Amino acid sequence: SPTAGAGAAALSVLTASFLALPVSTTQCIVGATIGVGLCNGSLKAINWRMVGWSMFSWVLTLPVAGVLAGLIYALLTRGPNFVSPPYTPYNATAPAF
Repeated sequence: SPTAGAGAAALSVLTASFLALPVSTTQCIVGATIGVGLCNGSLKAINWRMVGWSMFSWVLTLPVAGVLAGLIYALLTRGPNFVSPPYTPYNATAPAF
């Protein structure tokens, strides 16, 4: 049942937090859902298409985050400069009339 999957995921996250282990909540939920589906005794109880999409998103997350971070960094470091040069009210070397 979905309740058992949520309970297993919550238990996994709480146990890992207690042991100070870094875990992903999403991975715990997907793993618990697969585990509960396997407890039914049939591989057909699992929505494999959704599991595939979840894994695809995990693989795609790091490269997309890296490219976006690089683009934002390039924009901020090499983008338009809104700081004007210091203002000098007069030229100190020119003769005053």
